Amino acid sequence: MNTYKKIDSLDEDKSKKTEQASLYRSEHDERLIKDFHYAKFQKNFNKIQQSDAFKSLLEKENWDDEDIQTFLNSLG
Repeated sequence: MNTYKKIDSLDEDKSKKTEQASLYRSEHDERLIKDFHYAKFQKNFNKIQQSDAFKSLLEKENWDDEDIQTFLNSLG
């Protein structure tokens, strides 16, 4: 019976550690990384909106591999 109690306590300790583990080292790092990715998204979004190649791709119903490559190249 004591063995089962010990196993249960190990599972609880493990779950507590995984809950506390963070992807970022600090809240400041998290904010910087998120701001960087948002700025990168905005840059790509603006670039795509002004791209004539992308506008022509939007009008196509089915894309082939060349169209996908054109889209990826337009992201730059």
